[in-house]
Amino acid sequence: MNLSRPDRRERLDRLAAEFALGTSPPRVRRRLATVARRDRVVAGALSEWERRIAVLADRIPATTPPPRVWRNIEMRLGLEPDRVPAREAGWLRRIAFWRALSIASLIGVVVLGVAEWRRAPVVVPAPLVVVLSGADAKVGLIATATRGERYLTLKTVGNAAPGQDKAFELWALPQAGPPQPLGVVPQGSVVRVPLKNPVDETLSNIPTLAISVEPPGGSPTGKPTGPVVYSGAVERMY
Repeated sequence: MNLSRPDRRERLDRLAAEFALGTSPPRVRRRLATVARRDRVVAGALSEWERRIAVLADRIPATTPPPRVWRNIEMRLGLEPDRVPAREAGWLRRIAFWRALSIASLIGVVVLGVAEWRRAPVVVPAPLVVVLSGADAKVGLIATATRGERYLTLKTVGNAAPGQDKAFELWALPQAGPPQPLGVVPQGSVVRVPLKNPVDETLSNIPTLAISVEPPGGSPTGKPTGPVVYSGAVERMY
């Protein structure tokens, strides 16, 4: 299937999102990776979604590898400290370090060169990202926003749909108090939910967003009346 065709852009966008999130089946991942090597449109779609998801990694704290990692490297290089005099082991360790550093630098240059060749038009990362997942941890929608905007952009992932004669409604879940309605989610793969105030003001004290299934016009009570099918933490990049 030629995913570069304009009429298949929506399908390509969905596959690229699942690829970046790691939810696509292994066979599909291998197929997309193969196609991306020769198709710049597919490569650009994968790169764009990888950049969107990458901002979430900024919140993961750095870790220091345990000592056994260095011991394993020594063993694989044939540098066994118990069998090499301390002075000689130190000299060999320095050689191994600079050799590994040289190889890593070369790999880094190659990777950066390939990434530059595949680079799509620069996309400024959204400073607010919410990955909305179901009870099975499968991602249904991704919400993003740029500081100062008066709307949230929602991207549907996979087959997330409210069902016939139903609608998704977006809710802000404060730390205390009842859910606050943000609006009915329009139909479409990429849509906007308007906000009364700028997003950083609307969600200033909101740690979580959620989506419930409601009648077409939204909840008639101002509170969720149908099942809450997706929820996710508000990740701020500022």
